[in-house]
Amino acid sequence: MPSSVCRLHLSKLSAIVRTLGHFNASSLAQPNLELLQGCLRRPNPIPVLSKAFNVYSCNVEITNLGRYGKVKEARNLFDQMPERDAVSYASMINVYLKNHDLPNAEKLFQTMPTNSLVAESSMINGYVKSGHIYEARKVFDRMENRNVYSWTSLISGYFSCGQVEEGRRLFNHMPVKNVVSWTNVLLGYVRNSMIDEARLVFDLMPERNTVSCTVMIKAFVGNDQLDEALDLFNNMPQRNLYTWNIMLSGYLNANRASEAIELFNSMPQRNAISWTTMVTGLADNNMVELARGYFDRMPNKDVAAWNAMITSYVHEGLMTEASELFYLMRERNIVTWNVMIGGYAKSGSRGEALKHVILMLRFCFRPNATTITSEWRCYLC
Repeated sequence: MPSSVCRLHLSKLSAIVRTLGHFNASSLAQPNLELLQGCLRRPNPIPVLSKAFNVYSCNVEITNLGRYGKVKEARNLFDQMPERDAVSYASMINVYLKNHDLPNAEKLFQTMPTNSLVAESSMINGYVKSGHIYEARKVFDRMENRNVYSWTSLISGYFSCGQVEEGRRLFNHMPVKNVVSWTNVLLGYVRNSMIDEARLVFDLMPERNTVSCTVMIKAFVGNDQLDEALDLFNNMPQRNLYTWNIMLSGYLNANRASEAIELFNSMPQRNAISWTTMVTGLADNNMVELARGYFDRMPNKDVAAWNAMITSYVHEGLMTEASELFYLMRERNIVTWNVMIGGYAKSGSRGEALKHVILMLRFCFRPNATTITSEWRCYLC
């Protein structure tokens, strides 16, 4: 046995492969030992495959490589497989699609020796996400068998590109529908600002879940139908944090701050979005001091929360208070700098605005369009 191969590791490998049933101990002959040596010498190698590796193991590894963006390595492994099945092709196609490489996914799909429901459904979804609805429909029409996923992907695609009537027609012909299918149609109507049609679909749903209820609540809130949103919210069997935050934002946007505070205090849990929504919303309702109180109580403040509070002070013309918070921040982003520069420019403090532009550059932040606009405002003061 070559000395460079660790006997302990080799014995463990032998035990593992015997347990998995991939190959027996006799497979660990001299050629495989040389292969193992090569693996030890090279970082992240793709070794030449032997019969010891079965198709299932390779399919799993292709998927894993794709998950980490290692498309080239996944394709190398695919090309070296002694045998491939429909799942092998589908796995490699999915790797391409998840890494935004539609052309190579398309090329591989066209070379498949047999039809694969998984690969066909994946291609439909890939075409839809890339806006190629006609190509997606061609694949769909050629399919010998279709599943709920392929139907739902194409329906979603029609709604996404504004072909609402075709999406609904296809949905009506769908032989088997589930809550995901119904929710996609509901979401399609909402995204096309057809709230009344969305409500009709919601009322027809044989089964609803937290996602479908949340979609409808968000639609009501966005359409200034807060009472309808509240009625649905109160009748939900289960709510998630996202649903609570939507209602919170709805109250504040409707200038119903007292109800927002009551809702916030009754929340079973809160996250950074909940707190930042309260800070921003209260400030927008001209309750800056109350907003500051919530900001001070907020645990684990992130940059967005600091920016929200600073922006609130800037909007009120309270540049001293904004500056105090600005210099307390441990981390800033371009938004922070732009808010301060814009605030000083708007208030006529040209020197302070230019000073912050210089500081921003020293801290290696690149000015954007908002920064430049504020700078021009300084020169026009």
